[in-house]
Amino acid sequence: MRICFLTANFPPEMRGGTEMVAASLASQFGSLGHEVTVLTTGERLHSGIDVEVEDFHGIEVRRFPRREGEWETGGLHRPRLLELLRHAIEHLQPDLVHAHHLGGFGAGVLPLCRELGTATVWSLHDLWVTCPRYFRVPPQGHRCPVGSGRAECAPCVDVDLRKPDIRVVVDAIAARDRLLRAELDAAQVLTAPSRTAAEMVRRHMPTERAIEVVPHGVVQHVETRARPRGEGETLRIGTFGNLVAAKGVMELVEACAGLPCELHLHGAFLEPTFEASVRGRAAELGIRLLAHGSYGSADPHPALGLHLAVFPSRCQETYGLVVDEALAHGVPVVVSDQGALAERAGTGGLVVTPLASLATTLRALACEPGGLDRLRAAVPTALRTMADAARDYLALYGRAAAEVRP
Repeated sequence: MRICFLTANFPPEMRGGTEMVAASLASQFGSLGHEVTVLTTGERLHSGIDVEVEDFHGIEVRRFPRREGEWETGGLHRPRLLELLRHAIEHLQPDLVHAHHLGGFGAGVLPLCRELGTATVWSLHDLWVTCPRYFRVPPQGHRCPVGSGRAECAPCVDVDLRKPDIRVVVDAIAARDRLLRAELDAAQVLTAPSRTAAEMVRRHMPTERAIEVVPHGVVQHVETRARPRGEGETLRIGTFGNLVAAKGVMELVEACAGLPCELHLHGAFLEPTFEASVRGRAAELGIRLLAHGSYGSADPHPALGLHLAVFPSRCQETYGLVVDEALAHGVPVVVSDQGALAERAGTGGLVVTPLASLATTLRALACEPGGLDRLRAAVPTALRTMADAARDYLALYGRAAAEVRP
């Protein structure tokens, strides 16, 4: 089967959750004999070349650098990119286009595929389709609307746009909604990685379209499990991923105050001022903080050095790959109850806790004899993997292709 993936970005330029899922899924399909080509935009500004062809671990990647005005602040109408995409799809003649994110190419992609007679699947990895900020995490002083309302959206978005007339932002959001509803209508199959993500899209767009739930599972094969905490060994609590305020990093620092532990942070601080705040607060509270910086696929996984992984996100999470990564390495997990993380309750090896109760939860695990050991013993020995997701997607691909077959 010839498959085209559409993404807003792709490794090695960016290794966020959507990018790593797309890369792993492409690799799985390649190992099964399918041919995958990734069509992506990226963060590099156009420098005279419309299409840059790369190889990523045997996956053909075609990057379409954007020009000024072809970014989110310029709206979703990007005719030059859409025409380049048309030529690429006509040349590649894929059996199916799997859109992982339309934020790079903009609107008109799935209607174009329908016009060309190409089957489509659109995976709603995050909440971008319902929110120009992607994650429905408004800046301080603003709040997300309930249901499909948009009254609060314009002032929230205008924090960054700073338009002299707020009506311009109101109209732009309304136009965005119309374009994205057309994308939803054009897709043969819609998927989401969790029940929570599917329901939020249905509620906030709103849409009556069926959305198939296809959980990601463990993205990379794991061979080594972390050692349990030894007798007399200092408890190592930590988190990994992008270190930003919305992921609850400061809340984790506060929750570790007074605990007999080390706090390990793995990943990049995306804002220097936030990094300074975290380091400063940890010092004030007397916490032994070890910030290890960015890590790559060639480095030992951060979970291997932890006794307890904590992901106290404030976002409306749509899945949580880092949870799978920790559990796959045998490390028990504590997560907040935000978004899809609440769905993990009862899956073994983790505790779902309201963010306000994080300190109490950590203290109980750190100080109760045997508490952490019991949590570790509950970590499943077998977890869903990307191979399972690939199998589920192939069934959906067949269904989508059958709908457009003459």
